[in-house]
Amino acid sequence: MDTITLLDGTLLIGIQHALNADWLTPIMKAITYCGEGGYLWIAACIAMLLFKKTRRLGIICSLSLMITYICCNLVIKPSVDRIRPWVTFEEVTAFLPPPGDASFPSGHSANSMGPAWAMFLATCPVRIGSRKTYGETPCLGWKGSGADPRLMHRISIAAVVLSVLIGFSRLYLGMHYPTDVLCGLLLGMLCAAIVHTVIKKTEARRGIIGA
Repeated sequence: MDTITLLDGTLLIGIQHALNADWLTPIMKAITYCGEGGYLWIAACIAMLLFKKTRRLGIICSLSLMITYICCNLVIKPSVDRIRPWVTFEEVTAFLPPPGDASFPSGHSANSMGPAWAMFLATCPVRIGSRKTYGETPCLGWKGSGADPRLMHRISIAAVVLSVLIGFSRLYLGMHYPTDVLCGLLLGMLCAAIVHTVIKKTEARRGIIGA
């Protein structure tokens, strides 16, 4: 057993032993189901695409979700093919049935953080001199009709917090090692940042999407 796996497993066992409680388990299961199959985030992206005031934001979040899924589930997971923690460590309790795929990175964490972080970046206020203003934030909708960026930014913060909680629930439930979750969250943020950068550069040349 390599050192990283040993440290990972020891930390996971410590987390489970410290936090395991009958009242907390159903809460953690409910949180983890929010990231199950990416259905919540797919539905959120579709909803944003349907409404004119959030259509541009929906495009950004959808691209981020798609790229994150490809990188995580189709490329990295089968390439690394890490064994789930309860297989290696008998002390780890698995509270859910085996998912049937590899452990690294956490798909729940990555595919939740991808669109959530994309929304956060797209709704951030723009710095002008020494102050930040939402007045210069690119329109989040279509044909000049956009949702309030302040409101959407608050929603994006809630989405990021939910993504972190989903990642933590995977540890509590014994589905992943800590590094699986951490790298999953970072992967989602990286994919979102790449999408955000590419769209900014493209819009600088061709104009705002849907303008």
